[in-house]
This record gives sequence, C-alpha cells and structure tokens, in this order.
Amino acid sequence: MDEYLIWLIFLALAIFSVCIIQLQEGRSKRLQEDCRQLQKNLLLWQDKLRKKEGNIDQLQRGFAQLLKWKERAYELEEELKRSKQTENYACAKRLQFLEESIAKSQKNPDILFLGTLPSLSRHAFEDALCRMLEDAKFEIVIVSPWIKRQTWNRMKGPLRKFSRKGGKLRVFMRGSESDYSLGLSDNLQEEISELGGETILVALLHAKIYMADRKEAIVTSANLTKGGTEANYEGGIWVRDPVVLKEICRFVDDIYQIGIR
Repeated sequence: MDEYLIWLIFLALAIFSVCIIQLQEGRSKRLQEDCRQLQKNLLLWQDKLRKKEGNIDQLQRGFAQLLKWKERAYELEEELKRSKQTENYACAKRLQFLEESIAKSQKNPDILFLGTLPSLSRHAFEDALCRMLEDAKFEIVIVSPWIKRQTWNRMKGPLRKFSRKGGKLRVFMRGSESDYSLGLSDNLQEEISELGGETILVALLHAKIYMADRKEAIVTSANLTKGGTEANYEGGIWVRDPVVLKEICRFVDDIYQIGIR
C-alpha cells in the first residue's frame, strides 16, 4: 500500500512537472513571438525614423536654399533701388516712354486742362496729382513754393509706397523763414527726408510743377496747400507730350543746380 502511494505521488509529480514544462514552453513560444513582433515593429519604426530624418534633412536644405534666395532677393532689390536713382535709368525710361508715346499719339490726347472750382466741387488738379503719384515707378518731382503739412499728409500714402519701391523723390520749395512764420508754408524737410526724398530750396521759386517718371507732368497755378487743392480757383494743364516734357525736365534740372548752389 505504501509503495502504491509512493508511485501515485511520483506519478502526480511527474504529471505536474510535465505541465510546468509545457506551460514554460508555451510561455517561451509566446515570448519568442512577442520578441519577433517587437523586432518587426522596431524595424518599421527605424524605417519611419530614417524617412523622417530624410524629410528633415530635405526641409533643412530647402530652408537654407530659401534663405539664400531671400538674401539674393534683398540684394537685387537694393541693386534695383540704386539703379532707379541713376541718370541712366531715368534716360532709359524716358526713351521707352518716347517710343510708347509715338505709338499712342494718335489715340489719346497729350494735353488736358485741369481746373479747380470749389463752388462746383470740381478738384481736377488734386485728382490728377493723386493718380500720378499712385502710378509713379521711379521718379517724382514736386515743385511748389508753398507746401502745407495738412495737404502733404494727404499725399503721404502713395509717396510712402513709392519710396518703398526705391523711387527717387525731389521736392522744390522756397524754404523761407518768413513764409513759415506767416503760416503760408510749413518746413517739411524732415518729413521728406523720412521718405528718402531730397528737399531743394530755391529762394525765388514761383513755378508749380508736378512730374512723374519724366513722362507726365502737371503745370499749374496751384501750390500744394489747402488753398491750392480745395479753396482757390486754380487752373493748369496735364501734359505728356515728349517735346514739352523735355523742356520741363531741363527747367527742373536748371533750378536743381541753382538750388544746390
């Protein structure tokens, strides 16, 4: 009986051991399968990581290229601004305008009368001037003995845009202290300088001329003041005739030499 019990115990232990071994083998297989799956996932993530790194490298190269292009664009913009300030650029543009003017001469008038009649709410001078300032590309010339700050501020919007494009601005004034003290004009040299413009003071100045890109100009009785643009009865002409403009450009160049002397 004791021997039979011993064999039963031995058999139970053997069965238990087999079960333990089978459980461990099953667990080992699951662990191996999990390990293989982890390795597969690891390879996938490594592949994704390499792709991400490749994309990052590509973005970095693209960003570096954009920085080079931006720097080059800035250099070209500065070069264009400097070119616009040269006499050669102005002459080339004038030649281009002459060629275009010859082609268009039969279609559109080269001279228009501009009248300011406040009682009839007609302000042809200011309307034409604002349009010229908006359209100017490389040069604006303002010849006005008297300029008041209130009127100048109305023109600053298009003048600021023009300045950002690298255009050349020249403003001719009398610059008389007595005019300032009497309130006939304001000293705007600082405001003109802020726009990158040049102020030329001509003591005996009486002409009123407004010219854009040497291809169109207004010759008028109106100063750039509230009276000249809104209150007074003023008259003038808008002209784009090349022959007349050549004479206007010569006159402006002459008073420029007088002013800087």
